[in-house]
Amino acid sequence: MNRRNILAAIGALGAGGAIVTGTGAFTSVEANRSVSVTVEGDANAYLSISEASGDNGQYLTETAGGEKAIDLTGTNETSGGGTGVNADAITVIEDVFQVENQGTQEVELTVTPLTFVDTDGPNTLAVLAVPDGSFPTSTLSTGSAETFSLVVDAFSPTDADVSIDSEISFLAEATQ
Repeated sequence: MNRRNILAAIGALGAGGAIVTGTGAFTSVEANRSVSVTVEGDANAYLSISEASGDNGQYLTETAGGEKAIDLTGTNETSGGGTGVNADAITVIEDVFQVENQGTQEVELTVTPLTFVDTDGPNTLAVLAVPDGSFPTSTLSTGSAETFSLVVDAFSPTDADVSIDSEISFLAEATQ
């Protein structure tokens, strides 16, 4: 056997051995791991939406699905017995609800919309959610909260047929 054939045979054996034994890379892996997720109502979620401390927290109610809702209607039986806001008046309700970061990272909170309006002819009803801190976004570290108040302006001389039935969205994005 000549030297070239011997070197070629040794090279082929080495390459074949690398193919058989592998190079440390892999083509596919299948691994099973557990995933645990719990769905909580708004008060216990990572982004908690709950009543602010004090009596005005009564205006934040809870739906059957555990979601919070602002309710200034007659269906919300508050301890004072009122059934709505005054006509042709501005009503300020301080400290109605709070949004708390119960997660593990600092987040930037954006709440939209902050203004809700319904108009029927000369009658207008406007509701403004007002954060106690910064506007339009708030930075919440873990465990900190932003409290919101409401300003309701009823531009109507009588008990007009204006009402608001809308949604408010809360977006929390990690700052890092």
